[in-house]
Amino acid sequence: MAATYTHISRWGHQLDSRWRRYRCVLNFLHYRRYREWLAQPKSAIPADKPLVVFDFADTRIDGPQGRRFYHLFIYFVRAGYHPILRENYLALHNMAVRFKGYCQQEDFSVVARLEDIDRPYIRVTDWPTPKPRQLCQQTIRVDYTPGYSMGESVFPMPFPMFPAIYKHRQDLQLDAYRKQPRAWGIFFGGDGHGQKYNKASMAEVYGKISRAQVLAMLEQHTKAGQCWIPENQQVLDSALQTYFDGLVLVNTRRCKIAPERWLSAVARARFFVACPGVRYPMSHNLIEALAVGSVPILQYAELLFPALEHGKNCLVYRDEAELLLRIEQAQSMPEAEYQAMARAAVDYYEAYLAPGAVIGQLLAQDSQSVTLRIMPSLKAGGGYL
Repeated sequence: MAATYTHISRWGHQLDSRWRRYRCVLNFLHYRRYREWLAQPKSAIPADKPLVVFDFADTRIDGPQGRRFYHLFIYFVRAGYHPILRENYLALHNMAVRFKGYCQQEDFSVVARLEDIDRPYIRVTDWPTPKPRQLCQQTIRVDYTPGYSMGESVFPMPFPMFPAIYKHRQDLQLDAYRKQPRAWGIFFGGDGHGQKYNKASMAEVYGKISRAQVLAMLEQHTKAGQCWIPENQQVLDSALQTYFDGLVLVNTRRCKIAPERWLSAVARARFFVACPGVRYPMSHNLIEALAVGSVPILQYAELLFPALEHGKNCLVYRDEAELLLRIEQAQSMPEAEYQAMARAAVDYYEAYLAPGAVIGQLLAQDSQSVTLRIMPSLKAGGGYL
């Protein structure tokens, strides 16, 4: 019975995904808005920047909520490239929607045909068999297959920070955040909704403890006086000005930290509890913690490529008992040991997660055509494809 239910559930999820991917074709209002968007002035193609062309046919690049498109787009922008979008209603009809709409803060151009570009460029595409183009220096072919194993002949796209971090350009201030005094011992901040963050796929597909379970364990087992849970915005604002050597748990259902203050809040802590996301373990706040040198405490170190290393740039737990042990280990860790781990966390971010480094490594592949695995940390049945 359980197997039948799982099969029906996956079939229903696939049907829903396909409907959302292609429903824009039947919506005249969307098409009219797309034509209006095309008519708006766009940036001219500059002569002093390298060019990257985004030429998509599949709406899967938009999931979830436009994150994939925006992150690929902003990584090339941060690496110094000028983005060009090739006209395609299916791929660009929602350029003003959710996180994809953040692209409009940056300069970009739009062309009807690739032949309209008169100098060399990089082409990023998901067309199954992209035709060779004379001025195309390298083709980056986006692959939506879930999963990745070290050694595969594809490039695994790293998980990014939350879109609003790039929108507010907080990623350009990392040096300042890394130098902040560490006023908190251990921190978690994020949505803590019990039902949303307790999906069956977390245990069944990934074998991990859900965010809701992790937070419940911490609240239940942390010693009295060693856990601070702000219940409202006023208490949170006070916490952001206070020294506390214990565990700070901020549930955004109760109080929020604005995106432009988020990295500063993460950088207040020596350690960050990197709880899993909704349907799969990877979560933006892990990347943000590494970026500012807040050492992550997590269960899914192997889902980064290369994997994070316990005792070097993170603390890893396998079960509830080890989670509580890692919390105690973090609280009693000597300052010199923590500093070494914090430097290693930042080094890992700069080597494998920073946009400039990622794009540099992607384009350094010794091939005219490189396959980019856009969702390497996902497993089949464990997230939106």
